[in-house]
This record gives sequence, C-alpha cells and structure tokens, in this order.
Amino acid sequence: MKKILVPTDFSEYALNAAKLAASIAKKTDTRIYFLHVVSMPVYETGVIPGQSRQDVAEGLFILKKVKMDFEKLLNEDFLKGINVATAIQYDGVYESVVSQADKHDIDLIVMGTHGSSGYVNDFFIGSNTDKIVRLSETPIITTREEVTNTTFDKVVFASDFGEGVAQSFQKIAEMATILKVKVELVRVITGDDFFYSAPMLDSMEVFAKENGLVNYDCHVFASETVQSGINEFAQRVNADMVMTVTHGRRGLARLFNGSITSDIMKSSPLPVMSVRAHKK
Repeated sequence: MKKILVPTDFSEYALNAAKLAASIAKKTDTRIYFLHVVSMPVYETGVIPGQSRQDVAEGLFILKKVKMDFEKLLNEDFLKGINVATAIQYDGVYESVVSQADKHDIDLIVMGTHGSSGYVNDFFIGSNTDKIVRLSETPIITTREEVTNTTFDKVVFASDFGEGVAQSFQKIAEMATILKVKVELVRVITGDDFFYSAPMLDSMEVFAKENGLVNYDCHVFASETVQSGINEFAQRVNADMVMTVTHGRRGLARLFNGSITSDIMKSSPLPVMSVRAHKK
C-alpha cells in the first residue's frame, strides 16, 4: 500500500479520520492525500455575467479560509514525518473523491462518517458517504470517533460468505497483514435467517485457509439484526476494527448490501473497513 486519500472538511470527524490515516501511514510508509471539496465555483478573472463582485469576494474568502485550514492541519503533531499532499476540488463530493482516487491510484480511502463545516454542507453525512461506500472501487475505512488503539490487535470480518466475497477478500486480507492483526470471522444469525452453525463454521474454515489466513477464529453469532449482531460481537471480542465486503446494490446478497454496511458504519464506535464485492 502506497497512497491513502483522506477527504476533509476540517471538522472534528475529519480530524479523527486524519489521525487514523496517519497511524496506518506510519506503519506502511504511505503517502496521504488530503482532499477538500469547495461547494462553490472559482472565478479566474473579474466578474463574469450573472455573478456579482460580492460573489467573487465570497469565493476568495472561502479559498483563503481553506488554505489556512490546510496549514493548521499539516502542522498537527500526528502528521510529523509523513509524506502529505493536498488538493482542492470543485465538483460534488462523490465525484471529487472518485476522480482523485483514480487520478492518484489511491489504495485506501479514510474518511469520517459525520460532520460539516460552515462552507461545505453535508460533506460526510447522508447520501455522500453512502454513495462512496456503495460504489467506490477503492477500499474505504470510515470512523465516527477518535481511534485510541492504533496498534490494532484484533479485527472482526463480518460476512455472509456468499457470492462475490472470496474474490474481494484479498484486499481485506492485505490490510489484516499490514496491521498484523488477528481476524475474527463471524456470520450473524437472525430470526429470519436461521441455519445450522456446524456446516457454516466448516465452510468458514475452508474460506480462511483458501485465503491464506493464519491468525484467525471462526464464529456464528445470534442477534436480532445483522447490524446489532456485528456491533455486539465486536464488543464481546474486544475488536479494534470491523471489516466487511459490501454489495453495491440490493438483491445481490441477503446480507451486507450497501444499506446494511451504511447502518454499521453509522452505528459502530469502531472504524469500519468496506470493500466492494466483485461482480460475476
């Protein structure tokens, strides 16, 4: 892994994501690209038709504020010794994140799940984050809170172990190897999704071995919902991160479509890594 993209609106949530990205970058000698999206156009020369001098002045003020915010961010102690770059984009949040990820061959996106500034509305909340998580080809880690244990001793990989998971698991396994963690594989049982645990545990063992996992355990965990089951299980095993493979559209799997992953991302106190499932 060589490049991490961190979208930022300079909020507390964005700062939490920056700290998490920095902890990963220090383990991997990775470069961090900070991306800020400005919600209004930039005027290159004078006043253009339909725009007042007040509009131009406001635009210049916003850009000056963004520059000051970037300077403050880059002077944070947790970024010392890390290779960083910054970028400003003027398209929508989703479009900007995707285009920058493609342009710079980004290996991982790290972003907050909530927060907005006075000049960028809904940067991390609602449809923006949901769309990025569901449709991005780049693995994403989201975090709501500041991560205090950046050593990452144990992660939960929650899955239905269905179609498309094995092909996408390689990126999960790579991150587990980078972080040098134990992987707790878990399949959540709900009231309308009952099955016998022994065959599932056997198939999970095969899955783990076929994907080269060494330090792992397999679990079946019963709960009222998939979302609550993952959060409860992660707390029970004292995990440091939740990892999933996400199906971008409903109907491709009974579990772990974009909606379920979004719910986990918004409710989990832990960082959540999601990888989009491969299509057959």
